[in-house]
Amino acid sequence: MLFLTRLKVLLRRKSTLFWVFLFPLLLATAEYFAFGNFIHSTPIDTISIGIVEQKTPEVLETIFKEAKLEEDKYLYEVKAYTSLETASRALEEDEIKQYIYEKEDKIEIVAKANGMELNITNSIIEQAKIIEITIKEAYQNYYQELALGNHPEPVNEQEIILNLTKEISYFKNNSTNKTANFYTFYFYSLMAMSCLYAALFGVSIIQDVRADRSSLGIRISSSVASKGKIMLSYFAASCFLQILSATILCLYFVFVLNIGLGENIGLILLTLILGGFAGISIGMLIGTLVQGGEAKAEGIVTAVTLSLSCLSGLMSVDVKHLVDKYLPFINYINPASLISNSLYALYYYDTYTSYLVYSLILICFSVLAIGIVIFKMRGEKYASL
Repeated sequence: MLFLTRLKVLLRRKSTLFWVFLFPLLLATAEYFAFGNFIHSTPIDTISIGIVEQKTPEVLETIFKEAKLEEDKYLYEVKAYTSLETASRALEEDEIKQYIYEKEDKIEIVAKANGMELNITNSIIEQAKIIEITIKEAYQNYYQELALGNHPEPVNEQEIILNLTKEISYFKNNSTNKTANFYTFYFYSLMAMSCLYAALFGVSIIQDVRADRSSLGIRISSSVASKGKIMLSYFAASCFLQILSATILCLYFVFVLNIGLGENIGLILLTLILGGFAGISIGMLIGTLVQGGEAKAEGIVTAVTLSLSCLSGLMSVDVKHLVDKYLPFINYINPASLISNSLYALYYYDTYTSYLVYSLILICFSVLAIGIVIFKMRGEKYASL
């Protein structure tokens, strides 16, 4: 009875229903038309790249020449230039899509536009640093063995490079075997944002059960009914609507926008449900900690949701790249990143290890938030009602 009554109350809150149900659909539609044909196009093909001779490490040049899309197709078409001027001119004339050179021990990339190709090049440059360190360690071990009077095998740099560049082939495997591409990540972040907007349900739960926030809270606090039972019913009703919202969003992606989400639709829905739990928990936490009316708490929820979604890559995948590079720990405390990374791992990886790690952290985050709410509200008393 309490569950059905709460559903009727929530269904009358048009502004909350707009943000939870309609806004994600509108934003998804806008992104779909903004990206145009890129969504359904093949994301990766051979990339023409310029390398400025005498200004690019030999190891990095070798990596670009050896990286492959598949067994008989290279990832890069490498063109050598004698100066920055000639490389820049080639870029302007569309002979190449980007070029690289070394400046003050740092590899600089010059390209006309951001995108998947630029991110791949950035990733390979990061990998080159690992290879360089690996080769240095191999030489150190070699000379240490010589000093000890042993006879180790000479370091084979080419073999090290080839072994460590084999993993680059996954770019092509992912793009040919699956229908999603680079732009799908924006939709993952959008799905994460829709989960966090369930925080508005959480705020309403706290506002409606606290006597110092609403007249309904006064009646609940003065009644003989268990406040815990009432809150549990309210939470269940909110979760039901969030599950309905997640299901509608998935169906809209797959059958209306024709965006491939992968084969594990069940686990995708489970992730969105867990994300919805996290969103409701955040709303309850904010509603408990923030003093003031419901409008103030909802304003904070909106600001927090957009900020967390931005850090997860909703506005720009470059923001996510910067977070991954300089503040990686944020990905493990940002529920939006946990949701989008869970979806990303579920789609792109053959194993479920990363998916399970992100999902467990998300569950722990929700439990912690609910635990703080219970602690703050436990034994709450009022001088008068």
